Amino acid sequence: TLEVAAPLPPISMSLSRSRPLSRALRLWGFQRGFAAAPRTGAEEEVLRALRAAAADAGANPLDLYQPWLLMDVLQQSLLLLHSATGDAGAAVVAAALLTRLVTAPWNLTSLRRRCDALVLMPVYMELAKSYSEAQARRGGLGGESTLGGAAGAAKAEKAEADLQKATERFQAFTQETGFHPVQGLGYQVGVVLPIGLTYFGALYGIMNHPDSFRSFVTSPSLWLDSLVLPDPYGVLPCLSALALLANAELNANPPQPGQEDTAEYFRMVMRGALLTWVPWTASSLPAATFLFIATNGFYTAGITWYYRKYCWVPPKPSMSWKKRQNWKRAACGH
Repeated sequence: TLEVAAPLPPISMSLSRSRPLSRALRLWGFQRGFAAAPRTGAEEEVLRALRAAAADAGANPLDLYQPWLLMDVLQQSLLLLHSATGDAGAAVVAAALLTRLVTAPWNLTSLRRRCDALVLMPVYMELAKSYSEAQARRGGLGGESTLGGAAGAAKAEKAEADLQKATERFQAFTQETGFHPVQGLGYQVGVVLPIGLTYFGALYGIMNHPDSFRSFVTSPSLWLDSLVLPDPYGVLPCLSALALLANAELNANPPQPGQEDTAEYFRMVMRGALLTWVPWTASSLPAATFLFIATNGFYTAGITWYYRKYCWVPPKPSMSWKKRQNWKRAACGH
């Protein structure tokens, strides 16, 4: 998809020169971005740098670019948002937020089911434990298989009855609540992850074919010559890691009783993985990728916290499965 190059609007640039923020950024050496106008020949410098980066990645930037349909749609969306906002960074942020807003109904359903799991998971685990113990007793793992005669038959009959009751409780609970241990993860796995990977592919295609997207790749944003180049200061990679860490810390599920040490271990693993993420990817991925990740991370952290605190109504199971169990016990004389 080829795009005709268009000069940057001189009016907005002349206005930006008069802003105090512009002067402050120039004093600190930030010569690019929304607060400063591009130098003469800066576009060609950026294009040369992008062509060199594409060649280093094994791509020929001058080849005819024919992206997949979905990537083409996303790339054209970025170009339209860039034309509307006048800033590449604002276009990336707007693309991320618009994607989440369009999929908000699925997001809210996912949030509700994940929050419901906070209440239903302990009950599910208790029922699963009772079912496993009943299976073990019926299989003779508790020592019943060594008994013979009437005593052994009575033990076997009781073990079979216990297993049947545990099965009925399990089925009644799942039928009433519709609970599943991984409920609510479909949105992250089926929507957020595929869209994120597609956006990454779209940005990677822009990086490898900069001449097809001249106005976007040569548009300075923030302190960067181009969002398609890596962030030389590592600010956006750190910001993306901070966003993911904020979501993990702010919306962490409370540990189950007796699992506090395991939960703390996984929390430390998450922190270490995010700290490793920054130096491993900072110098190789486009800055726009980290801006997209950071926007999604902060959005997820904010909406999850708000939904849990102000919108979520905890489920109140009728406990019909529990009453059924008590009735069965009374009928069986246990």
